[in-house]
Amino acid sequence: MSENDQKKIASAIVLKARAECRKKKINPYIAIGAFIDEVIRELSLQNTDDKIAKFLISVAEKVKAGIYRKK
Repeated sequence: MSENDQKKIASAIVLKARAECRKKKINPYIAIGAFIDEVIRELSLQNTDDKIAKFLISVAEKVKAGIYRKK
């Protein structure tokens, strides 16, 4: 399966989980925080702390640049 196909499937799974959290009235910051925590735990099984930190910094830079905002 291509990387693009994997991203689409993963995004669909995450969107379903977000919908479930909304349905259960879980605060979005708590839901996303829990998701990020689990992702970091998963990444830590395969990567160094430094590599994970660099990845998170790159995500933060994208947020600052507005890449994730709907236009």
